[in-house]
Amino acid sequence: MSPAGWLAAALIALALLGALAWLAIGWFGHWRLNRPPGSPRPPDFTFTPWETDAAHEPVEFESADGVTLRGWFLKHEGERRVIVVMHGYRGEMSDVLGMSTALWRAGFGVLLFDFRGRGRSARAPFSMGLWETADLAAALDWISNRVEGARVGLLGYSMGAVVALLGGADERVRAIVADSAFGRQRDVLLHAAERDARRAFGRLVRGAAFLPAMEWWHRRSGRPGFDEIAPIERLSALAGTPLLFIHGSRDRWIPLEQSEALLAAAPEPKESWVVEGALHCGAYFVDREGYCERVAAFFSDNLREP
Repeated sequence: MSPAGWLAAALIALALLGALAWLAIGWFGHWRLNRPPGSPRPPDFTFTPWETDAAHEPVEFESADGVTLRGWFLKHEGERRVIVVMHGYRGEMSDVLGMSTALWRAGFGVLLFDFRGRGRSARAPFSMGLWETADLAAALDWISNRVEGARVGLLGYSMGAVVALLGGADERVRAIVADSAFGRQRDVLLHAAERDARRAFGRLVRGAAFLPAMEWWHRRSGRPGFDEIAPIERLSALAGTPLLFIHGSRDRWIPLEQSEALLAAAPEPKESWVVEGALHCGAYFVDREGYCERVAAFFSDNLREP
């Protein structure tokens, strides 16, 4: 083979290796995003409402697509104000038990549950907030059957906040608190890809270069495209529903700019609370008492009898 032929063959081989590396890195990003959670912790090793001394009952209900969901209902007999508290992407309901109990102590009924594929709920494919709107719809149906004339508020953290924004356009929902929400899944993944690329390659490689490969694997697995989970595009459906956006100023996973964009796009009535120094979903931990008081006051104001 001539020198020119060897050079051409080497260039082709390098291009193939580069394409394989591109696909491999994209697959790894897809796997990290969608890897199944570990086995649920045994009940004996998970905090429950028993530890917080909240009157409660275990609940089980089914989503419209047949996924069995399990949770706890913290109850006040005769109370028609019910708050649905929703955990984050790779979390479970015990993560939000502290805030849920605080709302129960403030006089509200509270429903918290594990999203599909997490915690005690049935193993099932999950998304970053879109498929989980069916879980919220099932929770609202359960409340309607359990509490006559319920006036419902939603409190979500991270992906749970996205579910609240995507699925909150329901006449039963009277108020929404979105803590650490993102506006577009693509923006969040791009931010993460850029951060990871800087750690791995310095400034030589941009993380955005691998996002198309990651999305290719993502779609091949049957999951929604990155542009399909964009609550900022659907906020108009929440017109008339009071909204409170909470975000930490030092959130490294979902930058504050995401919450600011949501606030700018949201219809009235709306308000924002930026907690200085708080990390992702960390506003509660900066000042537990102050956080609980402010969120409870927001729901008290907006879940009153008409």
